[in-house]
Amino acid sequence: MAPNRWPDLKGVHVVVVDDNNDSCRLLEQALNYCGALVTVFSSAEAVLEAMRPVEKGGLIPAIAVTAYYEDSAAVIARAAGFEAYLTKPIKFVTLCMLVDHIAGINRESDDSAA
Repeated sequence: MAPNRWPDLKGVHVVVVDDNNDSCRLLEQALNYCGALVTVFSSAEAVLEAMRPVEKGGLIPAIAVTAYYEDSAAVIARAAGFEAYLTKPIKFVTLCMLVDHIAGINRESDDSAA
């Protein structure tokens, strides 16, 4: 795989949540490879305890990664607040490019608010 296909995620903080330790570590390694700062949690509850509430700036874009393949899964994920949806097995470069895309969108909106 050509190294230039992997995005530069330096300055992007990614939170990985999965109850499967192996899955967490694989995602963490791929994102670290691109330079992202990665924090791993084993449950949604643990993340919610660690994050700030929305009214204090805690709104965080999210990508759902799941083995659930039903046609309606993407619609359900979007309705739940996820910006994007990937099914397992995922290509790590695709995940990193998606993170880069979503982070870029949010960086642009942060710049325009200033």
